[in-house]
Amino acid sequence: MQTCTADGLLHGKSLCVHCRQFRLLLRRSWRQITRDRAAAIARLSSNVSSAVIFGAIFFRMQKKQSSIQDRLGLLQVAAINTAMSALVKTITVFPKERSIVSRERTRKAYDVLPYLSAKLLAELPVSCIFPLVFGGVVYPFTGLNPKPAKFAKFLGILTLESFTAAALGLSVGAAAPNTDAAVAIGPAVMLVWIIFGGFYCNAENIPRVLRFLPKCSLIKHAFEALCINEFDGVEFELDEHGRGMKTGEDVLNWLSFGHTSIKKTLGSEGRILAFYYWLTYCILKAGKPKFQPVEAPPEAATTGSENAQSEAAPAAAAATAIAQ
Repeated sequence: MQTCTADGLLHGKSLCVHCRQFRLLLRRSWRQITRDRAAAIARLSSNVSSAVIFGAIFFRMQKKQSSIQDRLGLLQVAAINTAMSALVKTITVFPKERSIVSRERTRKAYDVLPYLSAKLLAELPVSCIFPLVFGGVVYPFTGLNPKPAKFAKFLGILTLESFTAAALGLSVGAAAPNTDAAVAIGPAVMLVWIIFGGFYCNAENIPRVLRFLPKCSLIKHAFEALCINEFDGVEFELDEHGRGMKTGEDVLNWLSFGHTSIKKTLGSEGRILAFYYWLTYCILKAGKPKFQPVEAPPEAATTGSENAQSEAAPAAAAATAIAQ
C-alpha cells in the first residue's frame, strides 16, 4: 500500500513538472511567433494576393461545361497554395532552434513531449488565420457553390489541410540536419503529394505498386473533399450538341471520387495529421544529444596498475614470511 502511495506521489510530481515545463515553453513559443511580425505580415499578404489573383482568373464561374475544368483547376490550386504556405512556415522551426534545444535538453531542462506540445499549440491559432483569409477572399470572387454550409465546409477543409501540411513541415524540419537541407527536402516531398493529388493522374490508372501513394497524399484528400463539397448536388448546362456532364455526380465519378464522402476524406486527412505529429515526436525523441563516456587515459591506467602491483608486492612477501 505504501509502495502504491509512493508511486502515486512520484507520478503526480512528474505530472506537475511536465505541466510547468509546458506552460513555460508555451509562453516562449508564443512570444517567438508574435515577435516575428514581418514574417506574419508577408505571409498574410501572400495569401491575400494569391486569393485576389485566383479570384480574377476564375471570376464568377458559370454552370457551363467549360467551367467544370475551371472549378477543378481552382480547387487544385487552392489546395496546393494552402499546403505550401503552411509548409514553408514550419519547415525551418526546428533547424533554427536545434542548437538551443539540444543544449537545454542536455541540461535536462524539459522533455520532448512538453516542448512539442507547446510548439504545436502555439502554432495552431496562427495556422488557422491564413487559410481562413485565403478562403474568405477567393470563395465569393469565383462564384463557387453559394450555400453558406458549403462555404463553411470549404474553410474547414482548407484549415485542416493547413494543419496537416504544417505537421509535415515539422517532421521534415526535425529530421533535416540543417535549415538548407529542410528547405530542399520539404518542397520535394510536397511535389510527390501534388502529383498524386487526384487532379494530374487518376487513381485507377496508377501502377499497382504505387497505389498506396494517393492514400498518403494530404493534397489528394483535401482536393477530393473540396470537389465533393463543390460538385455534390450541382447541375451544369450541356453544350450546343447536348453532350457533356450534366450533374456534379458525373464529375465526381469521372474523377473516381464518387465512392466516398467528405467525412471519410477528412478522416483520412486527420490520420495523416496524427501520423506526422507522431513522426515528429519520434524523431525529436531519437535526436537526444549523446556524449561519449569519459575514460581514463591509457598512461594513467598503466601507472595505476603498476602502483597497484608495487603496493601488493610487500603484502605478498609478508604473507609468505608468516606462512614460513
